[in-house]
Amino acid sequence: MRKTGMLMIAGLLLAPTVQAAPACQEPAAVARAFYEATTGNGDLLEPPAALVSPAFSKALRGERACQEREQGICTIDSDPWLDAQDGDIDSPVRYSWKETSATTGQVEMRYSVWKAAYVTRLPMVRQAQGCWQVDDILTNSGRSVRKILAQPVP
Repeated sequence: MRKTGMLMIAGLLLAPTVQAAPACQEPAAVARAFYEATTGNGDLLEPPAALVSPAFSKALRGERACQEREQGICTIDSDPWLDAQDGDIDSPVRYSWKETSATTGQVEMRYSVWKAAYVTRLPMVRQAQGCWQVDDILTNSGRSVRKILAQPVP
C-alpha cells in the first residue's frame, strides 16, 4: 500500500508534464493550440512563440511592425481562417495530420463558413528539440500567408 501511495503521488506530480507533452509532440494538437491562440480574443500576429517556426514568427512580427508604422493594414488584408474580411466559422474544426517526412508535414483543418466547406492547411516543421511548429497558413483558396507577408508594402 505504501508503494502504491508513492507511485500515486509521483504520478500526480508528473501529470502536468505528461499533459503538456502532447501539444509538443502531436502536430494536430499544436495546430489546434495555434488556431485557438490566433482567433477570438487572440492575435494572429502574436501567437505563442513555441507554436510557430522562427521563420513564420519573424514574418508575423514584421507584419505587426508594419501595421504599427503605417497605422493600418500592410500586406494581410483578410482573415486567413475565413479567406475573407468577414464571416464566421459555423462548425467545429476537424484536424487531420499528413506526414511528408520525419521533420515536415501538414495539418488539414476542415470547417464551414456560411455553410460552405473550407479546408485550411498548416504546413508544420519539427524543430531540433522534437516539437512541431506551424510554418505557414495555406488558406482555403490556397494562398500562402508567408508569401503574402513577403510581398513589399504597397
